[in-house]
Amino acid sequence: MAKHVNIYDGLSISDLTLQDGLVLEIDNDYQTMEDEDFAYSTDVLLSNEEALNLLNMDDFQDDNDDDYNNGPATICAISFAALKTKMTDVSVDGKVMKLIKQQGVGDVVPYNAQVTINYVGHLEYRDEPFDSSFVRGGAEIFFLNCGMLISGIEIAIRTMRKHEIAVFIIHPDLAYGKYGCAPRIPPNEETLFIIHLVDYMDNSIEAFENLSLEEKKKFENVIKKVKAKFNIAKDYFNKQKIRQAIRDYSKGLQWLEEAELQNEEEENEANNLLSKGYNNLAVCFNKENMVRRACSACNRVPIPTAKTHFNFGRALWKMGEYSKAMEKLQLARKLEPRNEEIIKEIRIVNEKQRHYLEVEKKLWRGCIKFGENKKPNTSDFEEVVRNMCETFSKDDQVLRLPLPDSLTPEEDKCIRAQAAAFGLMVTTHQRYGREITYINKSTY
Repeated sequence: MAKHVNIYDGLSISDLTLQDGLVLEIDNDYQTMEDEDFAYSTDVLLSNEEALNLLNMDDFQDDNDDDYNNGPATICAISFAALKTKMTDVSVDGKVMKLIKQQGVGDVVPYNAQVTINYVGHLEYRDEPFDSSFVRGGAEIFFLNCGMLISGIEIAIRTMRKHEIAVFIIHPDLAYGKYGCAPRIPPNEETLFIIHLVDYMDNSIEAFENLSLEEKKKFENVIKKVKAKFNIAKDYFNKQKIRQAIRDYSKGLQWLEEAELQNEEEENEANNLLSKGYNNLAVCFNKENMVRRACSACNRVPIPTAKTHFNFGRALWKMGEYSKAMEKLQLARKLEPRNEEIIKEIRIVNEKQRHYLEVEKKLWRGCIKFGENKKPNTSDFEEVVRNMCETFSKDDQVLRLPLPDSLTPEEDKCIRAQAAAFGLMVTTHQRYGREITYINKSTY
């Protein structure tokens, strides 16, 4: 039977020389958030020219404008005074001028939103920008109405819609003032910002903090805050900032657990949101190999789904609990019998379990034998244990490996010595009503 290997897990020479063949698989392993609303690509560092092109600045000039037809447009070649003739005043007093380069969609950004933007900041007739999100890897997240941005940028962003690209010229009174920002920004200098509003979300968390204690207990207010926190967590997840996603999912779930529910309708809504949050938290824990926490999250899902059982099964087999993992995965398959990701995971667990059983048989065959008037022969057993520890240490998927029952003190000592040589630990736990000894990695 051909071996199935996920291409993201990597290949070995032995995989490529299998007699039965090799099947390469590409999948996302259920590693997506429920109700996905965001889609960010991986940010890359760009040059100033590449950033301007990406922000649609290569067609800056009008086709009939002779002043700008001598070559490609660049910010450093544009007079702010000439540019203002094409712009709209969005601050009433002319201190924030705007030119839309790409129309956005949807509603204008709310007053206290969380925004994700790409931007480039320029001074008049300067060759290079004084600030750019691109030099730090791409889109950045800010909260409006929190003092994180200069007031002119706050005003500018509040006029924008999702996916909009616009150019703003900001008066020094709403930028860096009469003192500037040495050494890059001189005193009393106008600034130009090209801003791409990648995304935004309503930030109900800060508004919640201004409520009275009685209002904070109301489920209708708690749920707004929780949904806002979940959106922030989902945003972090899509940017592969998993630890931050875990933090915000956990905080949102804590608020939801503490909410006062008044009726069955609120209870049902809370359980649905708790299920979504704990399922997504389990995904995050599995991605970080925090498998015990993934199990705990799955156990707290009020309304288990195929996704719950899938992530529970994944966490269990990483813990060396192959039989229990298979039970969870079979539950997932029962709910979604045609789900290819579940079928692939079952195949992985079958292969891991077969491998473990082979290791266990080798251990028993190589066990230290005691006969009358004979010294114990440890060479065979040591070789089996050494091979087992070496293979396990190189497996970046499994974090814990159970050992056979009833090991003798000599066998236990041999296993501990070999495990230590590969940076592994031997621990004993009470599981399923009996004591089980495991080899586990330091990251477990």
